[in-house]
Amino acid sequence: MQEALKSPELQKRIAQAKELAQQNSNDDEPKRNKPSDTAECPDCGGTGAALYKKEVTRADGNVELRDFFKPCSCAEQKKLERRFQNALIPEEFEEAGFKQYERKTEVQKTLFNATFQYMEDIDTILKEKPKVNSLGFIAVYGESEIRNMDPAERYSFKQAHNNFGLGKTHLQMALARYIIENIRVRDELSDGSLSKHDRGCQVLCVSDVVFMEDLIQAKMSNDEGKKLQDLIRGACNADVLVWDDLGKAKWSESKEGMYYQIINERWRHKRPIIFSSNEAKGSLSDKIGYAASSRLFGMTGKENLYEVEGQDYRLREDE
Repeated sequence: MQEALKSPELQKRIAQAKELAQQNSNDDEPKRNKPSDTAECPDCGGTGAALYKKEVTRADGNVELRDFFKPCSCAEQKKLERRFQNALIPEEFEEAGFKQYERKTEVQKTLFNATFQYMEDIDTILKEKPKVNSLGFIAVYGESEIRNMDPAERYSFKQAHNNFGLGKTHLQMALARYIIENIRVRDELSDGSLSKHDRGCQVLCVSDVVFMEDLIQAKMSNDEGKKLQDLIRGACNADVLVWDDLGKAKWSESKEGMYYQIINERWRHKRPIIFSSNEAKGSLSDKIGYAASSRLFGMTGKENLYEVEGQDYRLREDE
């Protein structure tokens, strides 16, 4: 095998195969990171195309063995690795799955069932692009509402109407991992038709405070707005946007404009948002703006927007 790969003709064909493999990998753009495993594949030598032989009948009727290339199995694995890297799943949730999620309380069962049902629907959602396409978990009483209460009442009220530590983020990231690993999509072309080949689904996970801070810093960068537009474009164009702790960032007029720009763009193109918030419906509207929240709640509809509260599992005593 190694000797065969040394011939000039095969080297030329391998170069062609590399070019083809690179073209086939373009469905996973933008690529911000290289795959974590950089070791060369023993089957293809890192080309992304495996050499194999096949019998071919010539025009004179004789049969001969000819060399052919096919996409190597490692190519799809590298694409999967890139999708995980580009998704920006927090390190502590890289192994999050549905099996690890506890379902002891009613609120845990509600959250799990809602997420699992959405998981079963996501393939159809991405293909058919309905107006109601998103999933949201919000509080019954928002964090900012509780903070404004009289200190004497705040603690007991918070205990009775807690929205923290319910496992919302765990379920979001488990869903993100499932989508990356299992869902494939086709792009819509300018003429309204679909691309010939499908590709891996692009998922982007953002945490509200960090993401909004990144946007503000990018806005202040002296690069004619390039970095800011790159960040906003990534959030607008990802097939699925997972937005954790939405509305957590301190309000500003500038941030409200950014919320609207991203949410409105995804609303226009019917691209789903999976989000959680420790704010209630009214207080979340205060934090992200009423125009943005109107779009967002329209994307979930009543059926996919869940107001939840319950005991913080982090504070629960071991049973």
